[in-house]
Amino acid sequence: MKEKHTGDLHCHLNGSISLAFLKKTAEKNNCLHLYEELEKANQQYLAGTSQQPEQGYPAELLNLVWKQFGLIHRIVQDLSDIANGVIDVVANSDANYLEIRTTPKPIAEFTVLDYIEAFKRGLEEANQTFTTKKAVGLLSLDRTIHTAQDAQYFLEQIIASTPGVLVGLDISGNPLAKRTLTGEELSKTIELVLENNLSIAIHMDEADTQAEKRDTDTVLNTLAAWKAKQPFKEINPFYGKVRLGHCIYLSVEQQQRIRDLGIPIEVCPTCHNKLNWHDKNQEHPVKKIYNDLSSQPIVFGTDDQFIFGASAKLEFSHGLTFFANSKQLTKKELKEHQAQFRFS
Repeated sequence: MKEKHTGDLHCHLNGSISLAFLKKTAEKNNCLHLYEELEKANQQYLAGTSQQPEQGYPAELLNLVWKQFGLIHRIVQDLSDIANGVIDVVANSDANYLEIRTTPKPIAEFTVLDYIEAFKRGLEEANQTFTTKKAVGLLSLDRTIHTAQDAQYFLEQIIASTPGVLVGLDISGNPLAKRTLTGEELSKTIELVLENNLSIAIHMDEADTQAEKRDTDTVLNTLAAWKAKQPFKEINPFYGKVRLGHCIYLSVEQQQRIRDLGIPIEVCPTCHNKLNWHDKNQEHPVKKIYNDLSSQPIVFGTDDQFIFGASAKLEFSHGLTFFANSKQLTKKELKEHQAQFRFS
């Protein structure tokens, strides 16, 4: 059994680097005005979302999330910012185990491959520096721009890398935008990952749209077909291989399919609250699928620690209030149970 310590299993790089790092980076890149605008937006957002109103947070507050991401992307301008950003995330997290995600892209005059190499360097240096922690990376596919061909390229880079640094792929991206990674391309991507014995995290049902419902069916059909081909084992083959992120707007049938397949789900409590995905006075949407932390595959993550202002330990504490603990496990025992759903 893996070590009994706090994990952050849903952590996006750009949304998790600290304010202090962003200020230092803005000074280096001569864009302190962007940092000042970001700091103001972050303060306004966190103050405005400190107490959830009955009708939910207004659109102008939610828009501050995307404004902050836009400013961060403009402040982070070169490969050293990527590598050092990873180190900053690990240094400032109160988790001892982190799975950090980032979408590789050209930056300045550098290529996607250069970006991946910088991300890897950051992970390697962080692990060498913070010896009581472990950080691994996922390469994120943006479903609005990437295809299965991009997935193949990312997988090639993961396979060629030092073992235990990059462990798999993440599928994310604006759920309301037009998709390129959908249908057969989406199915092929999932198959590629699993055929190469790697892991995949899939953002699921972040919006109540037909496009989300169709892609969810595609994902579940692909995963069910893969599971049916696996030799029988006492441990579910999805454990340590596949996780679904958020799972907010699923149909009743989709909820049942996930439960029957036993696919682990990532819950990010503060993010879900601050995006109006979970009314704190109502049952959490994931509880319709799994309701027991002590016996079912539920894990927690911060999503974006800087943006949403929640640490890994705080998210674990919040999560304990959402679900039952029928076996009355201690916190250490719950963390041990959740560790089997990690990707490394």
